[in-house]
Amino acid sequence: MSLHSVPSGLESTLLEKTFSLLDEFQEHYDIVIQFLCAEDIPKMDVVGHADPYFIANIDDQITFTSSIIPNTATPKWEDEKWIVRNIPINAKLTVKVYDKDDDTVSDDYIGQFEVLNLINYHAPPKGHEILAKFEHLHGYFHLSVHSMPSSDETKLLPRYTFDGPCRYFRHDSLAVGRLTMLNADCVYSTWKIRMRRISVFFNPHDRQHWNRKYRAAQAIFGSCPLTLASQSTIKIAHKILFGQTIKHSETGIVTDADDLWTTIFADRTTKKIRPCIYSYVIDDNTWRFSETDDKFFADFASKHALLANCSEYVRYAGEFHPRPKYGWDRCDDEWELVFDNGSGTYTPDVNLLNNLKDLLIFNFPGLNIVTYDHDDPMLKESMEELKTSAKKHRNSITTTENLIVTHPFSA
Repeated sequence: MSLHSVPSGLESTLLEKTFSLLDEFQEHYDIVIQFLCAEDIPKMDVVGHADPYFIANIDDQITFTSSIIPNTATPKWEDEKWIVRNIPINAKLTVKVYDKDDDTVSDDYIGQFEVLNLINYHAPPKGHEILAKFEHLHGYFHLSVHSMPSSDETKLLPRYTFDGPCRYFRHDSLAVGRLTMLNADCVYSTWKIRMRRISVFFNPHDRQHWNRKYRAAQAIFGSCPLTLASQSTIKIAHKILFGQTIKHSETGIVTDADDLWTTIFADRTTKKIRPCIYSYVIDDNTWRFSETDDKFFADFASKHALLANCSEYVRYAGEFHPRPKYGWDRCDDEWELVFDNGSGTYTPDVNLLNNLKDLLIFNFPGLNIVTYDHDDPMLKESMEELKTSAKKHRNSITTTENLIVTHPFSA
C-alpha cells in the first residue's frame, strides 16, 4: 500500500513516530549563550551613533531578541543570557544586528554572522565579523557559549526548549494612554514575558484554535471580504503596542514571585498595586498582557486577537486580576493572581487551567495562583469585589493615581 493511501491522520502519526525514533539516535545538548558586546558598529544615520540590538536564532527554530543599547558604536549587553535545552550536535546560530529607529516603519539592517559549530564553540580572537550586504564589514560581535550533553531529564524535553532566564519587556504608549485614560499619567503599558518550558505544560498538539462559532473571531480569521483589512489593522496595533522602542520600553529579568509583584504589578512611583483587570494570551514563547476595561479604546487595545498578533491559535488565553489573599480590607498582607479562561476569540479548554497554574508557579516560584472557569460564580464575585474596591477609592480621592492599594512587599 502506498503512503498516499494512508488516511492523513494516521500518516501524520506515523511520520511523528518515525522522526521520534530517528531522534533517539541523535545526540542531545543543552547550551548557554552569553551575548556580551560589539564594537565598531557604523553610524546608520546622519546624527549620532547607531542604536543597536540583535535577533538571534538557532536553526530557525527558536529566537532571542535583545534589548536596545542607545547611541553607541560599542554596545555592551548586561545579562543577555540564553539557555536552550535539547538541541542537535549540528545546531547553527545566526545573529542579525539592527539599528533601532523609532521614527520609521522598519529598522536599519547592520549585518549578521553565523556560528556553524555551536556545540564545540571557539571564540574568534577579534570577535565575529558582522557582515552586511556585499560582505562589507560592519563591526565585531563577542559572545560566549557553554554546551553540555543533555541530562536524562532535559533530553526528554521538546527540541529547542527555551529554559531561561525569564525576561520581560514593557512598552509604554502615551498616545494610547491618552485615549484609554486608565491612569493619571495617561500611559498605557503592555507586557510580554518570555517563559520557560511552555511546551511541557501546554502540549503543542493541544493548541487552542480560534473559535469558529464566535462572530467577532469570524470577522478576523474567517473568509469574509473584510478579514484582510481587520487583520492588517490589528497587526499594526500590535506592533505599536508591543514593539520595543528606545525611549518608551524597559526590559529586565524576573526570577520569582517577589520579582513579579515588585517589577511588573507594582506602580513604578508608589510601589503599590492598583486594582485592575488584565487580558492575557500565552503563545509558544511568551505571556503577553495589558490592562482591560469596558471603555472602547481600552477594550480594543486588550483584545485577545491583538495580544496574539492575529495568530490562529494560542496555548491559552483569558483574563486575570490581582487581589489581596485575605480580602480587600487586608491589602498589606499576601496577594494572589486570579486567572480565568474568559476569551471568546479562543475559548480555551477549562481542563487546562491547572496546566496554566503549574506553568506560572514553575516560572515564578512562590506565586499564589487561583483559577476559575469563566462562568464560575466565584469569579464573578471576585471581579465585583475588585470593582467595588476601585470605586470606593476613586470616590474618596481626587486622582486616579491615588487608587493605589498597599503592596505586600513595599514595607
